Amino acid sequence: MKKSMMKRSLAMAFAPLVLSASFAQAAQTESYYLIEEIPLETSNGLVEANGDLVVTAASNDGEYVAGSAQTFRSAFRFYDFSDRTTFDYGCQYASEVCDLFFYGDNSFYDTYRKRLREQRTVLYQSNVLSFLANRNISGMHTDGKNLPPLPTWDTINEKLYVFDDIANSDYTTDTRVNDINSELGWAVGYDSAPFSNPNGGNYTRDFIQRGFALRLSDQAKVTLLPTAFNNSSGEQEDDKGGLSSGLQIIEKDGRTLVIGIGSVSYSNSDSFGECQTGNRENYYRCSGFDTQAWVWDITDAIDGEQVVGQQLVEGYVRSRYGNAPDFNLVKDANNEILVGISSDDVYDSTNGSRGRATYYTDNGDGTYSLNKIPNIRIDGDNDKFEDSVSHTWANSVNDANLIVGNLRYVEVKSRNRPVEGFVYDGDENSETYQEVNWPLRNKPFSGANSEFSDINNSGLIVGWRDGDSEEQPAYNGTTRRQTGILLDYNRYLEGNKTYTWTLNQLTCYEQDGTPQIPLYRFEFATHINDEGEIFANGYHYESAEEFINGVNPRAVLLKLVRNPAVTDIDDLATCPQIEEVKYERKGASSLWLGLLLLPVVFVRRFIKR
Repeated sequence: MKKSMMKRSLAMAFAPLVLSASFAQAAQTESYYLIEEIPLETSNGLVEANGDLVVTAASNDGEYVAGSAQTFRSAFRFYDFSDRTTFDYGCQYASEVCDLFFYGDNSFYDTYRKRLREQRTVLYQSNVLSFLANRNISGMHTDGKNLPPLPTWDTINEKLYVFDDIANSDYTTDTRVNDINSELGWAVGYDSAPFSNPNGGNYTRDFIQRGFALRLSDQAKVTLLPTAFNNSSGEQEDDKGGLSSGLQIIEKDGRTLVIGIGSVSYSNSDSFGECQTGNRENYYRCSGFDTQAWVWDITDAIDGEQVVGQQLVEGYVRSRYGNAPDFNLVKDANNEILVGISSDDVYDSTNGSRGRATYYTDNGDGTYSLNKIPNIRIDGDNDKFEDSVSHTWANSVNDANLIVGNLRYVEVKSRNRPVEGFVYDGDENSETYQEVNWPLRNKPFSGANSEFSDINNSGLIVGWRDGDSEEQPAYNGTTRRQTGILLDYNRYLEGNKTYTWTLNQLTCYEQDGTPQIPLYRFEFATHINDEGEIFANGYHYESAEEFINGVNPRAVLLKLVRNPAVTDIDDLATCPQIEEVKYERKGASSLWLGLLLLPVVFVRRFIKR
């Protein structure tokens, strides 16, 4: 995979879909949200990402965004080598579907084998491409109909160079950005070491995964070192440090701190070796390390410096077995608490740990205490909780200590192993302190998926759920397409029947009395800031026919910004649900095409240097 440099794009890729006026006339002209597409260079490795293009971080001011593209087929859309809860739940679909994800060239097993097990005579090619982009023109939208001109973004480079050698003709590291803080001026994440064979022998590398901090102003890079291990004799060896990752960047007492994870030991005598060199089915034993929450002070760090951190948290939710791996992992923070996951040894086996949603409170001495979020229950016999649930985790917290997170079933619930989003009230002064709510559980049917990713200080939540009409069995069946959503938690608490919307509903508009739908399908809405700006990934289609059929999609990164001309979310344009459009079209091509009118199409073009 050769590198390429990119220049700014020329225009917004946009083509509105005009549906028949036989639908109910819209109440307003403009859409609630306006669309900004973050351009990708079409000639680079991102187009090989099989649609696995997601946003992994966004700054609070909405000016920076980072993401990753997986160039391999996988059922694990948010695969993270250091977070076992993103991949150790296996594949629930029919064997034919799972085989497509796991076997063959560019499959999950193929990549796992190349990345960890066969670094020998063939140079490893990067399979997780990270990128970082910033908005290059400020100002407001000048049109309320999702048409150009719009503020534009620099075309992003698919490869963020951290530890990889920019002089190489190939990408050899896997990179991820986990957080961006534009006020402090840093992005944090992890990268692997590049492979090399300077003496012409087998390819080798120095480490599998190491945390970094990247200064936004000048690209200065700081390495976040893990701790050293003890050997079998109990003596510490400096070369036994293994894995680290930067997860959050915060300011505390005037210091700039990176919160992350560091490996503190091997999980047990076998797990690390089986992860690294064992059979491909042993991927679930990765990373092979016990990891602990870690903190690094980078206030005075300079380019190229290697910073040693210290342990942030003592213990785990429950650690009682020697074979179950232990981990703490922080997902978000406010000025008071951290939130994330801590391990609970449910079974005495190498995959016997279960992640449990956790918040961490400041002890006042630079360390934190962990607290398992209480009252997370399944709907049914809660005595079966441990057998029914693989993981629970907290994703985000706002200034009111409202925490959003998710629960993943390991048992089958209505022909699916669903993920269900929850909201936990962590405000000790609240009348609903420690209450857990499930706004989308069993909606519209038992076993439906809903996943919450972020919450802002207004109580607006973003995430995704099953698309409309996606009701087919997933267990021993096939995947369900996901659609990005916005949920107003305050309206939910007030009992308002309208408290959640798909992003397609919020970007539909009306022109001359006719509903208009931009040719985007939104998938995973991952971030929302206090201005209500949303970052998501999705797909764009060049024609209305391709849009209806869901064919020939182009993976895109999107930012949705509030339309200043529209203030009432109860007064949206009345547009058909695009999911229904697709399914109603079956066997009726001429009918639907007869209802479509295509105005001028604005297509994004790319220029190679």
